[in-house]
Amino acid sequence: MKSHNQARANAARRRQAETGEPYTVALQAIRLDRLRTLDDRTKAGSPPVGRSPDYFHDQPVPDVLTELVRFHSHRIVGYLYRAMDEGRWREDFAEWQAMTLYKLTDALEHLHLMIGTISAYLRDEGVERYFLRRYLQVNEDHQVEAYFTSRVEEHLAGLTGQEAPEQSVIWHQVGSDIADREGWCHPERHDALEVALSAFYGNYPDDNQAFDHLPEALQERVHALISLIREVAPAPHDAVDHPAT
Repeated sequence: MKSHNQARANAARRRQAETGEPYTVALQAIRLDRLRTLDDRTKAGSPPVGRSPDYFHDQPVPDVLTELVRFHSHRIVGYLYRAMDEGRWREDFAEWQAMTLYKLTDALEHLHLMIGTISAYLRDEGVERYFLRRYLQVNEDHQVEAYFTSRVEEHLAGLTGQEAPEQSVIWHQVGSDIADREGWCHPERHDALEVALSAFYGNYPDDNQAFDHLPEALQERVHALISLIREVAPAPHDAVDHPAT
């Protein structure tokens, strides 16, 4: 857990001891106090003075956010695969309607949870509302707030090592497991997904450095998969040139 989160947790416990409030209520109050302070410093239509959009530029991406994206992307792609499979290989339109929409809305739930949790993490790290609106491509604060659902707050608490909110059901534990890379999280399968997506969507061979950011072992797996893909469906630039007639 990052120092900013630890400081908020400590402040919430102090408030809890003083007021007798439940921990989660005290933590929410600390967050609201911080947001009011930020709003006092930030006009709705203008960027904060002295804080550029890249004020985290020199900091590494937190591991928990990387794992969060990998976890939910793995689930989203799985649901999209099943939705596509329903449409291409099934013939019963009545069944297709239900099964396809079930899978697409499950994918959407993971997408909203991922976006909301990242946004809430940034909120707690002091990213001001001007930038959150900009990153989420919305114009109003209430559109940002709509992402901060109870599931998101529960998921974030698990991800950052905070106590589970009252009536927490599942997402706190999932967040904890993502951070610890165990339980619900399957890093080896996430690597396989990254290899597959790189092989399909990496800008290669147009960019011969497309995979240089990957570990060498994953680069080898990507190139091996590309070879298999081309055996089934040659890429357009692999087509044989026909002689002029």
